[in-house]
Amino acid sequence: MVVCVPPSEFMQPPSEIKLDSNGKPTGTAPAAVVGKAYRPWWFTSGLLDKATRLTEVISHYLFLDGKDNRFEMGGRRYLYNVLSRYIQKEEKIELVFPGFPFKSPSARKVLGRLPDLGEELLLHRLEALAAAVEDDYAPGAVVRIVSDGIVYGELLEQDDASVYLYNAELRKICVESNLNHITFVRLADLIEGDVVSVDSNEMTLEEYVRYAPIIRSHFLAHDISCYNIEDSIRNDSGVLRTYRGYLKFLELDLDGTSVMMDTNENPLSGKQKEKIRQQLAKKMIVHGTKFSDLVQAKFPSCVRLSCHEHPNEGPKFALSLFPGTKTSATPWHNVIYEAADGRLQIGPLQSFDKKNYEVVLKHGRPYYIREKSTVYSFGSQLDAQISLSRNFPFGLTISCSPSDSLSLNDLPMNKLRTLLGIHSCVLLRGFSQVDRDDMIKKSEELGPILRWPAYGAIFELKENSNWDVNSTLTCEAMPMHYDGLFKTKTDEHGRMTSDSPQFQIFQCIQAPGNQEGGRTILTNTAEILRYGVTHLQKELLSSKNFTVFTPKNAVFGGDHLKLPLVMQNELTGHEVLRWNDPWPQWVTKFKATNVGISDATQEEEARIVDLLSNLLYDRRFCFAHTWATGDFLIADNVELLHSRTAFVPGPRELWRIHVN
Repeated sequence: MVVCVPPSEFMQPPSEIKLDSNGKPTGTAPAAVVGKAYRPWWFTSGLLDKATRLTEVISHYLFLDGKDNRFEMGGRRYLYNVLSRYIQKEEKIELVFPGFPFKSPSARKVLGRLPDLGEELLLHRLEALAAAVEDDYAPGAVVRIVSDGIVYGELLEQDDASVYLYNAELRKICVESNLNHITFVRLADLIEGDVVSVDSNEMTLEEYVRYAPIIRSHFLAHDISCYNIEDSIRNDSGVLRTYRGYLKFLELDLDGTSVMMDTNENPLSGKQKEKIRQQLAKKMIVHGTKFSDLVQAKFPSCVRLSCHEHPNEGPKFALSLFPGTKTSATPWHNVIYEAADGRLQIGPLQSFDKKNYEVVLKHGRPYYIREKSTVYSFGSQLDAQISLSRNFPFGLTISCSPSDSLSLNDLPMNKLRTLLGIHSCVLLRGFSQVDRDDMIKKSEELGPILRWPAYGAIFELKENSNWDVNSTLTCEAMPMHYDGLFKTKTDEHGRMTSDSPQFQIFQCIQAPGNQEGGRTILTNTAEILRYGVTHLQKELLSSKNFTVFTPKNAVFGGDHLKLPLVMQNELTGHEVLRWNDPWPQWVTKFKATNVGISDATQEEEARIVDLLSNLLYDRRFCFAHTWATGDFLIADNVELLHSRTAFVPGPRELWRIHVN
């Protein structure tokens, strides 16, 4: 028999936690404390150096794969020092990101002149970064997006009204999506003196257009006489890369514009065009240098993020804009393409075969392009009543107007099963609630229901003071886990493995009143193995098993299990993680769970537990769902792990069905 010996250091409670004779907390259990962070506070509370922790968090969002990357040689220390100064003063950390100027004018690169899915993805990524900092640092962080539309607009013949409307739509997205860690800064805010007589954030379109020439003239007057563009291109590899990048995108941005025509409106020769592009690229770099100088003067102590590739040794750090793509793939010069398997790509519109995609609309305008498929069609009648939107960072929401009186009964479950194979979880919002019989009937259309001896087909998740199994029917947080962990089988090789259900189907009968608590956190473990670990880390995880034990109760427990950390999801073919957070007795007033790593040295075990405790709550891979009464959520219980945050005691009821 395998005996689960939990990591010894993790099992020791902090001195402020008082325990009774059974080892349970006497006051409020740590797992019952309501907070905003995804990750339980005790996972990182023992770290002595907060700046080290925050440096590591921010590094996960940086582009560190460039050939001139020097982050480990000097950038990490530079970033650490910047963060240390904020921490010493207990001030909110400022993350400054210059960018989002305006959409490219080229119809061969983008779908339109307003923000689309590309901008939304990047805004959500910036929000996740700031929120991740706040998870471990109470004063929190703010992302200041400094729009540089006026900086380059005139050079590229962009009218000021278009720049304003693009920026206004970005602000609207942040409000509608509750991206509360993002603020916007205009060029006027960087220039000393009262350049404008109104609040830049409250500017109307008319005011912006009226003041833009004044702001531009002050900007152009900013003195950087010590700067030599020719020397910079010759001697600075970063500037040379930027120059070459500008030359490349100017080919499309200027194609067909008056800049590339002579006085008689005839196209210039190739040599003339190349000369103009070189002149404009150099002017853009000079303008960018002026802009950067003003940003530095306005935010001298900030963490400076950039959409361009940098050596990352400070003061600028290249943000990884999209996982798996190069850092220079900015959304304002590209479109988002969704493949049939749900994977996203970014690139200029002309790089995708028009015969193979369809344009997806949002608010009546082009939003992104998607590989042609019948997967997203529910039939003409339903298609007219429902809307589909991607969740961040993964998942799909299908919504309808409550006035349409649609319910789960109206949806084809075979279609939802296909979508689950692509998106891992599907949220249904606006649909009418169904009774127990209908929920069971519709679930059976998805697959065979796993009926549990203790409660049958439907498990009612609501507070129950007589429940003494684990924290499921309490207001405490739950560990990151997968349902059916203790349901096992022997595989074809004679090894014990999980026999967990494939899907979870939830119906929210009553959402908690406190919106900060009771969220369900779903973690995409396939994405973690794809983007979140190094090759060596993945090899280590794939070679190990974890051990798990919980005391015997009325439903399960009493056995010491040894299970693989990495397995394959038969539904998707993806490699996925299997895990249950260590949940020692001092954390909860209910049943504890001991977890360890088998056949590992103490150092390996500590490294693996620490790695998983961080990655499984990493906001790059977590979809945090705040329940609304009437929601249905269907999730792949093999692809994903999930947990629940603590909530204030009160009404909260979900119905759950397991399906194979």
